[in-house]
Amino acid sequence: MADNRHINHDYAKIGAELIRTEPVLQDIADSDATIIYLSSSLEKTDGDNRIVYGECERIKDKYKWGIPADFTITLFEPNLQEKSAEAIRRIIFHELLHVGIGVGKDEMEQYFVRKHDIEDFKYLIDRYGTNWASVGDDPALEIQMDELKVEV
Repeated sequence: MADNRHINHDYAKIGAELIRTEPVLQDIADSDATIIYLSSSLEKTDGDNRIVYGECERIKDKYKWGIPADFTITLFEPNLQEKSAEAIRRIIFHELLHVGIGVGKDEMEQYFVRKHDIEDFKYLIDRYGTNWASVGDDPALEIQMDELKVEV
């Protein structure tokens, strides 16, 4: 199956709201970094055949002419079929934790993708529990996507 990706404005609104309101994401809010939020038609798994819900990627400088951003956050739609809007919000939040911003020797911002670390997972688990990405998988708990739309 081809990986067809397109810009998802609903995800961008959720990401902007998270960046604006979550203290742990303040480094993003204070930076000049730009993020494009994408939906993918790909049913993605990792090397251990585990489902991948989303990914954060740093755009290489040589591609900036065609992708006017520093990062993309992609959510894999076929893997989100049973996810509630709140679970999707938490997945976007998790991917935003991968956006790394530092300062180089020249005092310019430098961008990188943070790898998973224990502190990121501890933060998510302390806040949402061990099944942080599974909230609302029960259709009876489903929150409609319209409920999470925010104005930015």
